[in-house]
Amino acid sequence: MRNIVLCTPGGEEHGLVNVLTNSVTSDNFNQMSPANKTKIEKEKKEDSRIVKARYINHRGRHERLTKPYCRYAGDPIQQYHLIPGHTYDLPMGFIKEVNEVKVPQRSGLVSLDGEDLRKDGAPLDRDSEGICIHELVPITF
Repeated sequence: MRNIVLCTPGGEEHGLVNVLTNSVTSDNFNQMSPANKTKIEKEKKEDSRIVKARYINHRGRHERLTKPYCRYAGDPIQQYHLIPGHTYDLPMGFIKEVNEVKVPQRSGLVSLDGEDLRKDGAPLDRDSEGICIHELVPITF
């Protein structure tokens, strides 16, 4: 499968920008019990399914997401460079990885990137679970 690299008018490449071969060979989950093996094989099939998704950066339109992706042994290493507001064809496993990452907010924190966390400017009373900075919203399932 040949990939088409996307470019902005300024020449910035985005989307799937590089694919590297993986030196680790796939063991086809042979070390697992038959029940776990079928479960993981189903997960691998679901994670490799290509979904159209829109990239959203909650800090603004200036910040990009550059991330390698290799979920299972033997899979190629795919390097993605995403620009906010664009739509991409991405593996479901990549979408899960990006959406799971949350940045915790600690008590006593007043601002994040110069923006007050509370309307009155007071510090946070307690730690919060975290906020999602990078988000991929599936358009097709």
